[in-house]
Amino acid sequence: MRILHALAQRPGRTGSGVFLQQLFKTGFEKGCEQAVIAGVPKDEQDPGIDNLELQNFYPVLFETEQLDFPVVGMSDVMPYDSTKYSDLDEKMYKVYESEFKKVITKAVEEFKPNVVICNHIWLLCTFIKDLYPNLKVLVLCHGTDLRQLERARMLVPIVKEKVPRCEYLFALNSAQNDEICELYNIAKSRVITSGSGYNPDMFFPIKKEKNKKVKIAYVGKICNYKGVPNLLNAIDNTQNYENLELNLIGHGNVEESQDIIQSCKNRKTQINYLGAIPQNELAKFLRTCDIFILPSFFEGLPLVVIEALASGTKVICTDLPGLDDFLGDELKQLDAIRYIKMPRLKNVDTPFEEDIPEFEKQLSQKIDEVSGEIINDKVYNIDEVLKNLEDKTWNGLFNRLEKYF
Repeated sequence: MRILHALAQRPGRTGSGVFLQQLFKTGFEKGCEQAVIAGVPKDEQDPGIDNLELQNFYPVLFETEQLDFPVVGMSDVMPYDSTKYSDLDEKMYKVYESEFKKVITKAVEEFKPNVVICNHIWLLCTFIKDLYPNLKVLVLCHGTDLRQLERARMLVPIVKEKVPRCEYLFALNSAQNDEICELYNIAKSRVITSGSGYNPDMFFPIKKEKNKKVKIAYVGKICNYKGVPNLLNAIDNTQNYENLELNLIGHGNVEESQDIIQSCKNRKTQINYLGAIPQNELAKFLRTCDIFILPSFFEGLPLVVIEALASGTKVICTDLPGLDDFLGDELKQLDAIRYIKMPRLKNVDTPFEEDIPEFEKQLSQKIDEVSGEIINDKVYNIDEVLKNLEDKTWNGLFNRLEKYF
């Protein structure tokens, strides 16, 4: 089996990039021949993908004479310099399409794949189908691609017309599956709920010594739609704030990220901003934490929630669409995860102002509840938690995709 992985942005730096890395790793272990197309800055051409032979890496280079702007990001806030799809004018789009199609042609003619696994239901899969209508293309939804339908209106007609040419689309959860079917008018049989995955060799629990303070982690972009400002407010209003330590991991490249980081100073609670750290260091850090919190207003299926659960941390998370359905009831019954009611949203990822106080109040209460369990040495059955995650590994996800190769 010869698999061509395709991503329009940088591998490894976002959730979709981790998907690519981990599916490639699983494919390598299964003996597949693999190649990768990805968008990267001209001065950062190392894909960071283990076991990828450089002759099988096909980069689309940005910040060059042809593509004289940064990599275009599927989120409007990326953890590196990027261009928004909504900011592409007609001239920029044409050169973007042309450069990607040149690289796609080179990759397909040289590598001769049997199947393409394309990340994001967006432009890249349509470019591939334009050039090679008979090449099987499987497209993974990551959630941010659906949001671009509202953000980058100019590109919607192209995507709406051409995406249905792809053989199968893969949703992270059942709610997303329904949304894809409706948005693209595609038969249910061609939209598959595949879920996400994690690496059990990297994310696993250890017997940990009790921390001086309850050690809490947030991992993700430092921005408003991830609920980071609300987390900072909520943790300062807990009863246990003196016994808590919050660690923020990740970064953003916009002014709001800097404002949030600056606001960490002079808080009642101890706040540590650690920036972005590599996956292996993140795995080690999560194993030392007591609680992981994700107060986000918008996600596809947050991989880091699964990684945190597998690392032995208790999780507090907004009740993101499809997440509870994917993880199941038993993890709640085991007290491994607690959900916060999502506030009403006035657009895809912005809550109504009048709902924020109640949201932050609920978040404070959950932090007190779970941190109280940690302080009082209330244990939970981590072996049962891991048993519930057995089918949520990258190997499990690859096997679900493989049925459609």
